[in-house]
Amino acid sequence: MSAVSTYTNMSSPSNSSDRTAQFVALLAASERRLAGFVLAIVPNFADADELLQETKIRLWEQFEDYDPSKSFDAWAKSIAYFQVLTYRKKKGREKVVFSTELINSLEASYANHEKEMEVRFEALQECLKLLSEKYQTLLGKLYSSSMSVAQVAKSLEMSAEGTRKALYRSRKALHSCIHRRLQSEDRI
Repeated sequence: MSAVSTYTNMSSPSNSSDRTAQFVALLAASERRLAGFVLAIVPNFADADELLQETKIRLWEQFEDYDPSKSFDAWAKSIAYFQVLTYRKKKGREKVVFSTELINSLEASYANHEKEMEVRFEALQECLKLLSEKYQTLLGKLYSSSMSVAQVAKSLEMSAEGTRKALYRSRKALHSCIHRRLQSEDRI
C-alpha cells in the first residue's frame, strides 16, 4: 500500500494503527527541531512547553490533511507557528508581548540557524564517540538521568571533586573537538 493511499483512506479501522505508527515516527524524527523552533520564539519555557504539547495535539488532529510528499518538519513548524500566533493573542493583555514582526523575525532567524545547529549536533555526536569510556559514562549518567554530580560521583565510586574535574575535562575536550571538526569542514 502506498503512503498516499494510507493517508487518504483513513476511515478504515485497519489503517488506524498504520496511521498512528506513521504519525509517531514522523513526529519522533522531527520533535527535537520542533521543540527548538518553539523555544526560539516563545520567551517563557513553561509556555513554550505547553505550546509544544498543544502543537503535537493539533498535528495529530490535522494529520489526515498532511501531504506525505512534502516535508513533515515544514508542515509541523507551520502548525507550531500558528499556535504561537494564537498564544500571542491570548497573552495580549500581559505587559510583555512579542510583536508579530518580532515573531516573524525570530522564525526567519531560526530557519537560518537550523542547519548550523544540525551540523553542530552531528559534530557533538561524533566527538562523544571519541571520548574515553570513563568520560562517556560520566556524561551519560549526568545528562541522561536526573542525578546530581554528587550522586554520579557516588555511583562511579569517585570523589565529588574528582567528578567535577573529570566533567570539566570532558566538556573541554568536547568543545575543542567540535571546534576542530567545524573548522576543518569550513562550517563556522
